[in-house]
Amino acid sequence: MSLMAGFPLKCNEFLCNDSVNLFQLFEKEHIIMRKIFLSTVILNPINTKNPSKYCSRDLELADKPYLFPISYLVDANISADDEIVIITGMNQTDTPKENYKHLVAEVQQILDEHHAKGEFIVVDELDVNADRDYLDSLSFSTFMKEVADLIQDGDQIYADMTYGLKSYTLAMFIAMNYVVKACRNVEIKQMIYAQFYRGDNDAPSTIDIIDITTLFRINSIVNQATPGKKQEMDQLLSFMIG
Repeated sequence: MSLMAGFPLKCNEFLCNDSVNLFQLFEKEHIIMRKIFLSTVILNPINTKNPSKYCSRDLELADKPYLFPISYLVDANISADDEIVIITGMNQTDTPKENYKHLVAEVQQILDEHHAKGEFIVVDELDVNADRDYLDSLSFSTFMKEVADLIQDGDQIYADMTYGLKSYTLAMFIAMNYVVKACRNVEIKQMIYAQFYRGDNDAPSTIDIIDITTLFRINSIVNQATPGKKQEMDQLLSFMIG
């Protein structure tokens, strides 16, 4: 048999595989990497003159009296050349609309300090009182889809899950779980929840920012569980959680 026998086949196979690899590399390099900051607006009035102090045992926070938890994520994770998108779920009533104005002003100041630019996008939430006649089984599913539609390949997501109706928070969580699986190179970089503590004995109120990113990642693992594998999954979860 000739030493060259099979050479064209192997050569074509190599070129084919190499072309696929080059295409994947080209495709990956041309995915636009955006930083997405996702949250919902607080429903209650906020004290802009004497805001509660934020603290955290999980994160190193900027020493600034921000009004919104998402602002700490923006401040800590942007640079001048980033493509930044601030996506906010907002209830269409007067107080959330006023709070959103404060949020935009606060985040815009952070952007200016970092010499960065950002795009602000609002996803409407139905008001459970004024829009009561329109609330049904699809209301929160529609919100989930609208949030997911705004995410694209390559996005890095920072999310604040603190405010809003529980159903909207759950819908936002499901949207992130979906896009991480369905999009290419989408990553949940950080997810937080802020717990308010009123204080006692004249102690000032504080808000603890808790990092719940691990909880999201655990959810991704739990979604892969199959019947009969609980014992193995329990061991894996125990190893992860400690």
